[in-house]
Amino acid sequence: MLDNGPVEQIDLLKVAERDKWRCQLCGGIVVKDRRSQRAPMGPSLDHIVPVSLGGTHTWANVQLAHLRCNLSKGNRPANEQLRLV
Repeated sequence: MLDNGPVEQIDLLKVAERDKWRCQLCGGIVVKDRRSQRAPMGPSLDHIVPVSLGGTHTWANVQLAHLRCNLSKGNRPANEQLRLV
């Protein structure tokens, strides 16, 4: 990980609860089953401003996303990602 400032311990399940199990990229419901973490509609941790572009690994810079949506976003900031509908 790049030296972009503070690094906080992030719990994916707590982020999912905070975000009400909704993908913050497409708005769809994320599968709650922990075994689905590698499934396209399963949960993944998305950095709003990617670490590779200077973003931090902090609660304020992470959001819940479907794995599929997160992979589609790549390393673009969330405000540059077209909302997937």
